[in-house]
Order: sequence, then structure tokens, then C-alpha cells
Amino acid sequence: MPIIAIENREGISPKLKAEIAKEMTAAVHEIILSPNDLISVIFHDLPAYNTYRSGEPTTETLIFCHIRLGRTDQAVLNLAKAMSRIWSQKTKVPESEIEVAVASYPAKHVVRGGARLEEPPIV
Repeated sequence: MPIIAIENREGISPKLKAEIAKEMTAAVHEIILSPNDLISVIFHDLPAYNTYRSGEPTTETLIFCHIRLGRTDQAVLNLAKAMSRIWSQKTKVPESEIEVAVASYPAKHVVRGGARLEEPPIV
């Protein structure tokens, strides 16, 4: 953890996904001080008929950031803004079509490699 899950329209090349994942990983590391080996970026490619808002088809991208508790509100906001900015810059999707949500979990509820994760750095 952190886990960055991106619900996006299908059609983004593997090369561009790799660039996005690299930039997002660097931003997560810089903003919330999470070790790189704990940061995952996942793309969920969706066909056009799978995304709706207000009951109508939409082209927006949803980015869900799952992190451990312990970060300041400002760090969480900085993380959300960075994910939106990176996605927009790399895909040319306007930020008005991107929604980012950050959810925080107690470290005692997060297991990786069969072991509970330590408390995160305070930022």
C-alpha cells in the first residue's frame, strides 16, 4: 500500500501506462513518503458502455488512492491533485473529466506479504 486504482476508458497503450505508473509512483513517494516497493498502480480498462454518471454515459476517469492513515489533510489533498494532474498531462484528458478519491485505512488493517504493515511516516 498505497494502491492507486484507475478506472479508465480502454485504449491507452502499455507504454503510456508504464509512464503514468512511473510518474504516479514518484509522486506518491515524494508526497506521502511511502517506500517505492509498497506503491502499486493498477489500470482497469473499461469499454465505453461501462461508465455512467447521473444515469448517462460519461468519458470521465476515476482514480482511487488507497493509503494508510497518518497523513495530514494537506498531504492527502496534494496527493489527489498530483494524481489528477499527472493523468491529465499524460492522457490529455481535461481535469474536469477526472475525479480522484483518497481513502485511508489503519495500518493494523493492512497486510502485505503475510505481515501487517508498519505505521506510515507522518507527513
